[in-house]
Amino acid sequence: MSKFELSDKQKEIVSFAKGALLVKASAGSGKTCVLTERICNLAQTTRRRILAITFTNQASEEIKKRLTEINESLLDKVFVGTFHSFCNYVLENHGSAIGYKVLPEVFSDANDREKLVERAIDETPILKQLYLTNNNNDRKKFKQNALEAISKIKRNAILDDELENIINDHNIILLYYNYRDIMNSLNAIDYDDLLLLTYKLFISNSAIASLYRRNFEYICIDEAQDMNKVQYMVLRSLTADENKNVMLVGDPNQSIYGFNDSSANYMKKSFVKDYSPTIISLTANYRSTRAILEYANRIIPNSSSLENIALTGFCKEYSYSSVETEAEGVVKEIKQLMLKKDIKDIEGKLSYDRFAVLARNKYLLSMIENILSKEKIPFYYKNTSKSFEPVSSSGAAFYLALQIKSNPKDSFHLAQLKSILSIKDNCSGNNIEEFFNISESNSIFHEVLFLVNNLNDDGSNFKTQIKVLLNKIENQSLVDEKEELLNAYTDFIEILKHWRIYANKTSDRSLSAFRNAIALGQTSVNQEENGIALSTVHTMKGQEKDIVFLIGMDDFTFPDYRAIKKGGMELEQEKNNLYVAITRARRYLYITYPTSRKMPWGDVNKRERSSLLPKQ
Repeated sequence: MSKFELSDKQKEIVSFAKGALLVKASAGSGKTCVLTERICNLAQTTRRRILAITFTNQASEEIKKRLTEINESLLDKVFVGTFHSFCNYVLENHGSAIGYKVLPEVFSDANDREKLVERAIDETPILKQLYLTNNNNDRKKFKQNALEAISKIKRNAILDDELENIINDHNIILLYYNYRDIMNSLNAIDYDDLLLLTYKLFISNSAIASLYRRNFEYICIDEAQDMNKVQYMVLRSLTADENKNVMLVGDPNQSIYGFNDSSANYMKKSFVKDYSPTIISLTANYRSTRAILEYANRIIPNSSSLENIALTGFCKEYSYSSVETEAEGVVKEIKQLMLKKDIKDIEGKLSYDRFAVLARNKYLLSMIENILSKEKIPFYYKNTSKSFEPVSSSGAAFYLALQIKSNPKDSFHLAQLKSILSIKDNCSGNNIEEFFNISESNSIFHEVLFLVNNLNDDGSNFKTQIKVLLNKIENQSLVDEKEELLNAYTDFIEILKHWRIYANKTSDRSLSAFRNAIALGQTSVNQEENGIALSTVHTMKGQEKDIVFLIGMDDFTFPDYRAIKKGGMELEQEKNNLYVAITRARRYLYITYPTSRKMPWGDVNKRERSSLLPKQ
């Protein structure tokens, strides 16, 4: 069945039959391969379906690709997606049971939610008073803290009748209700709502939960160390005490999302208590060389087995006098490696695609980026899945108009559309059709509004209408600034790509479903990855490269100064972060740090080697 050579332990997992299973899989132990093989094995033995949950859309696509390579027909029996996409699927089909005839619009943009929470603050007297005493910078932080407080309630699966007992601050409760009322008035929800609403649906409608329980005979969850409480409660409410055919796969040492209230304890403790699973550990490493694994084991002892590691590899620390000399040293080493014909323990010809430069935060990569640009060495930033981000005003107008057409209650984005079209807020227009006469005929904006108004709700003419607009731009039949038309053309080519990806994944091609698919990152257009990968550690999780440079390993940078100040779990998460960074390297690992950093105001601060690194 498998084209992979499985170890005895891996075979045990793949062939595991009914019951709960916890797989503790260390970095490089082949967990994705094992997970996919087990799903494939189950799909060929059950008459029902399998639910496979991942934590990123990218991981979902990787599993789908592997299943397709084994047997394309298997995808019909498996739902593969993130927790959010699964909950979106549930609410699309059964949201009416909790009052939603049509699934609300998912607000995914952080700026949108900041504006909405500002409204909620304005309706919470004491918070409004505190908010107004701050300057602009502090007000932004105030809004972010307010959003975090609201999100924390949802991520911890706190129901309305529990709020008074759990949340001590009455103003936070009022803020939460005000924010929710505003969202309801717009027929909108946010990411956290997808999970909380699905949990509410399952616990308040046992028949619906039972329907999904019967539909999905087996449940497999990847990266289980990243679960937070509401995600775990969705699992518990779905399975109740009836379905024990649940497999969790994860590595507690790679738990790095504590800032989102995730915890490896849901995997290590709650799951063990609630499901009494068989526990199998995978410690053999099939990715990294001995030098890298020995170094990783000094960070987290016994995290990886060193048995049967054939290649020695390379792992070494380097210090530099400044950030500038650190960046120069990294690029110099990359260039020297590229000049070599043969490099020990690295198979085949070396290319820039086999390199990655990692840092704790993105801003630390700017100096490397500048030098690579000057040297004309290809590179790209490793990004997570993103929704559509227009570069033209008409592209932005299209996306806003699409949201309004599919959600007529969305007065929030209607106000934004009026602003783009320079329409006064007191204008009586409250739908797309009324804006035609306001926009200049033959302008790109007029055509965009005309296009959206004529889209069928079921999306049947979407591709045709976009192509008509593209043809008008190509034939220069629109009277607008050339730069706007050029950017608009780029935007609508991008929109067409998003639609094609969406249409290939689903039979429900409605505008509202497309709108939410974009918001959930399910239609992301794959970026061209050419050259050296520049990435934060968080973004690189689940990926690896042959040669990795981990830069900025000085105290207060990595670990982050906030983690040093807080200590405890925050510092533990930083150690896990470092472990993840180290184990992204297959063959060679360079760890670098500057002994001084120049501050934006001109001061030069001395820096010490990171306290997370093993003692010398």
